[in-house]
Order: sequence, then structure tokens, then C-alpha cells
Amino acid sequence: MEVDEQQQAADADEENQQAAEDPGVVLMPVMFRRLFDRSTGSTNDSLADHLKESGSVRSPILEAAFRAIDRKKFLPEAENGSSEVYDDAPVRVGHFHMSQPSLYADALSALDLKPGLSFLNIGSGTGYLSSIVSEITGPGLHHGVDIHQDLIQHAQEMVAEQGKSYIEFFQVNVHDLDLVMCPRYDRIYLGACAGGQSKQLLALLQVGGILVGPFETGSGQYIRRVMRKSETNFDVKNLKQVSFARLVPSDDSSRPRFVLPSPPWTPETHTSQSPGFKAALREMLFCTTRPESPAHILPRDIFVKHVFGFVHPRWFSKPVQGPLRECLDGAEEQAMADEGSYDEEAARLQVLRTLAMFARQRRQQR
Repeated sequence: MEVDEQQQAADADEENQQAAEDPGVVLMPVMFRRLFDRSTGSTNDSLADHLKESGSVRSPILEAAFRAIDRKKFLPEAENGSSEVYDDAPVRVGHFHMSQPSLYADALSALDLKPGLSFLNIGSGTGYLSSIVSEITGPGLHHGVDIHQDLIQHAQEMVAEQGKSYIEFFQVNVHDLDLVMCPRYDRIYLGACAGGQSKQLLALLQVGGILVGPFETGSGQYIRRVMRKSETNFDVKNLKQVSFARLVPSDDSSRPRFVLPSPPWTPETHTSQSPGFKAALREMLFCTTRPESPAHILPRDIFVKHVFGFVHPRWFSKPVQGPLRECLDGAEEQAMADEGSYDEEAARLQVLRTLAMFARQRRQQR
């Protein structure tokens, strides 16, 4: 290892010397040039190898999931023989977009996926991430939402090829969801930046559940891991600074709210239901033991086998009462509020000024 480091240092000195001999070159440190070099190979396995070697994939289960799902198949117009789709870099063809694989890997590690967990992918795109997640969670409640019909159709075709009919995609703006009647999910991935009113989407997270995705603050965008500790309390951690497109606002707040389908009640899923729903079922069963109730003439099995499965699990849910509170990066608990907007243009201008300063300094040294 020590010999490799010495050789790398020698190579770096040689590259710097060659660049310095060209007066038209604005020198970027070799360290940064290598940081931006994301080529990983020409196969899906080479991409998985890179994610493992770089530390983004740290578990055999997640590694197997990345190897099982070929990234190239999810980009419709990927050129035959082209290896760029296997680079550790974002790819885009029109609005067919997939984020950097190492970013996905970091997010999935933070989600702490396990078999049997329900999952919601907000901005599901091509279906690539949903397919990887399903390799770990297995069959169950698994939804994706996106605003582009052609992306929805493409994602449906991709999961159909894999025989995963339980993964469902819906064309809807996430801000148009009925946050009371939609199911709650154990895990949520946010594929676009949330801020301000978008934080209300945390209502879709199950108590004890985890959401990972970009959030906007006054100092920039950050990938956050949000764990719901109770109905109104959240534990929030900033993981890394990023730059994502923002969630598209609803273009018609007057349209009826969209309700994502909830799985039917079964005795096996009873413990995961909301307190209000469980209380309602319990009261119906108590009625079968009371002579004054019309229901007492019916056997309890009638309700369990033929009635409860048709009762919507969210009928007895209520909007969260009281303000939401968060504990951010271990600090004291505070009210969850709009953290402002990041001025991206001002930040870009600052970067350009910094690069110009480095260029001037370099010219003065010659």
C-alpha cells in the first residue's frame, strides 16, 4: 500500500509538471481530477465492484441487489456497447434520469432496508432504484410516484420483466396525495429536493419509519435521514451536501386528492395498522358479545374472515394534531419549520470567482 501511494504521488507530480508547461492550462489539482473521474468499467458487475471498493456498498445484501439489477436496461436509448451507463455518475436522456449509483447506495444504506418493509419512491423515474430496493424488501407494499406518464410506463415494463407485479407506479404529483387516506410506509426515498410545504410529506412515514432524501435549507441542499419517533417528533441527520432538482409544485390545488391503494387487512398485518383502525375493529368484535347490539347474532369469524378485509385501513385515521418537532444532528428539539431557500445562482457565482482567483494566482507564479 505504501509503495502504491509513493507511485501515485510520483504520477501526480509528473501530471502537474506536464500541465504547468502549457501556459494555456488552468491547473486543477490532480486530487480533484481523480475525484471527478467516475469511470468504473463496461459491465454492471464492474459498477458493483466499484461501489464495494469505494465503501458505498458495505453489506453483502446490498451488493447482491446492485449486481442483480442491470443499470443499462433502464435507460431506453443507451448505445450498444457504451460503458458510460455503468459509470458512477448520473445519466440523463431527456427526462429519463438516474442519479449517481454511489449516491443511491449511500441512501439505501441509510434506509436500513429489511425484508417485508413497505416502500414509497417519490420521483420513481425509470424504476431502477425501486427494483434494487425490491431485491431486499421482497414482495409487499411497494409504490412509486412520478409526474411523467412515459416514465411510469417504462418503469412498469421494467418490473414486469422481473416478475415483480407487486411494485406499482402511479402518475401523480406527490403534493396532490391525500396524506390522511394514503397508507403510511416503513421506508421512503425522496428523489427530488423538498423544502417549505413539502415537509408535510413526512405524514406518509410510519412511526418508526425512515425517509432519506434531499432537503433545502438556507445554506444549501442536504441529503437527510429522517426517522419518525412519534406522531409529531422526528430525528433528523444531515448526511451530505448535494444539488437536486426541486419537487414540482402542484399545478391545481383544487383537484381531488389522489389516494394510493392500501393493502387489505389480514390478521397478520393487524399489528402494523393505525391505533384508530385497531380500536374500530376491536369495538366491532366487542359488539358480538353484547346482547343489545344487532351484531351479537353473528359469529365473530364472519367479521374476521369476510368483513374486516373490506374496511379501508385509513378510514379511522385523523390528521396529525399539534406542530411537528425535530431534533437536527443531535441538537435540542425544535419546531420543524421552513428553513428558507438556497440561492443557487449566487453560489455558482462564488465558485466562478474562486476559480478565477486560482487562475490569477497561477499566472502570477509563472
